[in-house]
Amino acid sequence: MAAARQAFAQHGFEGATNAEIAAAANVTSAAMYRHFESKADLYAAVVHDALAELMPRLRRAISKEETVRAAFAALLSVLQGFDAEQHASVRFLSALPSEMQRHPEIAKRMLADPGEVFAIVQQLVESGVRAGEIPRAKAQRVVSVMIATFMGASAYANTLGPRLAEHAIAGLVELIRGELFTL
Repeated sequence: MAAARQAFAQHGFEGATNAEIAAAANVTSAAMYRHFESKADLYAAVVHDALAELMPRLRRAISKEETVRAAFAALLSVLQGFDAEQHASVRFLSALPSEMQRHPEIAKRMLADPGEVFAIVQQLVESGVRAGEIPRAKAQRVVSVMIATFMGASAYANTLGPRLAEHAIAGLVELIRGELFTL
């Protein structure tokens, strides 16, 4: 998984080869196919593996919050505290939307099993609906906006670097809290 993540992060889905991944992992290409039917299956597994590494911090961040708004702000704030290894995962994951657009086989797999971040967002929104913080009619919109926000924040950080990303993430947190456009 680590070899595949490195290859996909460095070369993208199309540029990474099974031979390169297998060599870096010290296995044969044939051995890889015993675990993954296709390169797209391997890519999806690497996405879920990268997300799994980030999940404990995300879950801890939201466990302390009493409102949905505060939980979403906490999720975004966690992005600022990632160490170098976690930043590598975020860099890899930030390419996912583009790879999904270019490669329908990846999009198909990711949409079939969107992963834990999507599940957390849905759980938070459902909690917000039950608590009266989010109108039921806007629940799906909130899910979509928050997923788009996380995708955009990670792509922004990957493209422009951590210093500018800090300002963007701080601004998003203020936006969620209703503080961005106040004097």
